[in-house]
Amino acid sequence: MTAAQRRIETLRAEIEEHNRRYYEEAQPAISDAQYDELLRELRELEEAHPEWADASSPTQRIGGKPVTGFQSVRHGVPMLSLDNVFARDGAEAIRKFVVSVENELRKKDSLPEAALAWLVEPKIDGVAISLRYEDGIFVRGATRGDGETGDDITGNLKTVRNIPLRLKHAGDAPRVIEVRGEVYMPLAAFKRLQAEQEASGDPPFANPRNAAAGALKQLDARVTASRRLQFLSYGTGETTPGAALQETQEGLLNLLRRLGFPVHARTWLVDSVEGIMGAIHELDAIRHDFPFETDGAVIKLNDIALREIAGFTTRAPKWAKAYKYASEQAETVVRAITVQVGRTGVLTPVAELAPVFVSGSTVSRATLHNEDEIRRKDIRIGDTVIIEKAGEVIPAVVRVVTEKRPATAAPFDFLAHIGGKCPACGGPVRRDANYAWWICENPACPAQKTRRLEYLAKRSALEIESLGGIVADKLVESGLVKDPLDLFDLTEEQLAVLSLGTATEPRILGKKHAAKIVEARERARSLPLARWLFALAIPEVGETTAYDLAQFHRTIEEVATSPLLRDVLELDRLRQEVEETKPSRRVKKETAGEPSGDPARHAQAVAEMTAAMERLERAGFAERTRKKEGEGFVTTAGPVIARAVLGYFASAPGRALLSRLKALGIDPQGTPRPGDAAHLPLLGKSVVITGTLPTLKRGQAADLIRAAGGSVSSSVSRKTDFLLVGADAGSKLEEARASGVREIGEEEFLLMLKA
Repeated sequence: MTAAQRRIETLRAEIEEHNRRYYEEAQPAISDAQYDELLRELRELEEAHPEWADASSPTQRIGGKPVTGFQSVRHGVPMLSLDNVFARDGAEAIRKFVVSVENELRKKDSLPEAALAWLVEPKIDGVAISLRYEDGIFVRGATRGDGETGDDITGNLKTVRNIPLRLKHAGDAPRVIEVRGEVYMPLAAFKRLQAEQEASGDPPFANPRNAAAGALKQLDARVTASRRLQFLSYGTGETTPGAALQETQEGLLNLLRRLGFPVHARTWLVDSVEGIMGAIHELDAIRHDFPFETDGAVIKLNDIALREIAGFTTRAPKWAKAYKYASEQAETVVRAITVQVGRTGVLTPVAELAPVFVSGSTVSRATLHNEDEIRRKDIRIGDTVIIEKAGEVIPAVVRVVTEKRPATAAPFDFLAHIGGKCPACGGPVRRDANYAWWICENPACPAQKTRRLEYLAKRSALEIESLGGIVADKLVESGLVKDPLDLFDLTEEQLAVLSLGTATEPRILGKKHAAKIVEARERARSLPLARWLFALAIPEVGETTAYDLAQFHRTIEEVATSPLLRDVLELDRLRQEVEETKPSRRVKKETAGEPSGDPARHAQAVAEMTAAMERLERAGFAERTRKKEGEGFVTTAGPVIARAVLGYFASAPGRALLSRLKALGIDPQGTPRPGDAAHLPLLGKSVVITGTLPTLKRGQAADLIRAAGGSVSSSVSRKTDFLLVGADAGSKLEEARASGVREIGEEEFLLMLKA
């Protein structure tokens, strides 16, 4: 062996040892600069001696050009999910689970005389993946996908430095072994990423799991590498036929550790329901000290042979459960109540809290929604309150601890608090007649301009990358944007020099983010009508309404003067007239000494109403039920929406918007349904989407559902027809299973569309 070859082998071993110290022990022995120097030396030696190339070398963790997409790969053994039990059901739910496993084994004459042993492990809130090794070398990594097939993300997984590229003690492993586990973003790395996103104005990820999932779906592995992801193993999938790994889950974890995989540092081996509950409570007391987020505990039958006998359902093993902790609550004090102004001028109160640590992060603010919510919970400045994170993400005030209320705490008077005017612009405000909120009536309010610009750029609207809240604030503050469409007039040079800081501490947006904004902005010009109707923040037009309107109109000008919406308003007027002129109402009026009205007008109103209903029905914009006189006649958009849309486009701002779009050369196109829409595969179906789909973004899947005649809902209910499920599905999957809603994967979904 030459000196160069010996040095290459030494460097490879040394770098992997430093990876182990850094990622497994959190005790780095050298600085980042020294680590980079070792890696640089190894890379140069390997380039000089290509004959000694090795796919498992540390230099191969990041390399090659960005890919154009991910290939699907079928798992040798399906990657099943776990059924859940919840903290609210307590020990009784665990007892039922243990008894169900005992009964399953008893049915098969396999229940041992001794008590069953269970291993309790922390449940990481990460992204499930599978790693395949052949002859000790990492050859492929994939996402869970739909459980049967996932995405091949080998290149991205190689950047996760505590995933071994070559197994240690490979002789202890079968020739082929798939290792299953979770990729996660450490909390420290997540906080750094959030700070970077805030500085650049990018929308921040809601939690570390979303950040990890987004990093693994990057087409450029260098971006994945920059996110500092880590891996933790907990099991195996396919192995060489006949290979017996270990007899127990505890032994399997020890083997994985010996092969070079990180495993849970803390597990509990118990043999009773009381022991399981004790482990769950002990884990709950220490889990927030872990460097990753957890959302529960996993309880597994320790004996692997008994697991095979207990068996599986089509979705999950019968011998394991995930125990989900209750949302953590914390006590804090309301220091102040501030008021934010939204894109439509709605004033939203926010509780400014004494910072408190809850569910893995420090919380200092929580929305109070509206004046009525404050009054209902009787929240006052100075109150001690209980807060929790809804879904462990969004802070919410649960209740007031009234026994700790200071004597000086007065009931909160919303209008007096804001001084009777908008806190952002000082303009007049009014209480909405139908809802529990106050509204700023000044259309030139800078806060409204900022929120409308931010709304225009959001992912479900025009998806303009790098344009988040801070950038929107500064564009409005600098005078570069007075109306959201002013964005389309800005040059890359103007954006690049935008200061996101202050006069004393300027912070420049920069060329990189400016280029991203311009690129996304130009791409937005060709987005369909539905996305534009939603992005322009037209009153009463949410995402679903925007898609509904785009299915019946070809251009935004057609929407502005829509005969269908005019017929909806006319139908609403005629319904009222028919009601007012009913014979039964005339009899009551005559009794009261009032005029009886014109019977002929009633008949004419019924005829006109029927004609309007028939026009809407022929257009497919409404459907009729069995009820008489229009009571069961349902239109795609109701009179509130029709009045808001037509009124907006008839107003000066609406007319100015149409002129501006024309001047900018932006002409988004709708996709009207064909006259006979009966063939649409999802016509009338309600679909909920959850998890990360293998190839489709969530917005793309929603577009396809609506184009196929279906509707997209954000929550599961008895009216849900399908749940479109991707990897790492959340609570919606549990709700769907509890309600008996049919689950479909992306592959089945795409086949439905082709049918």
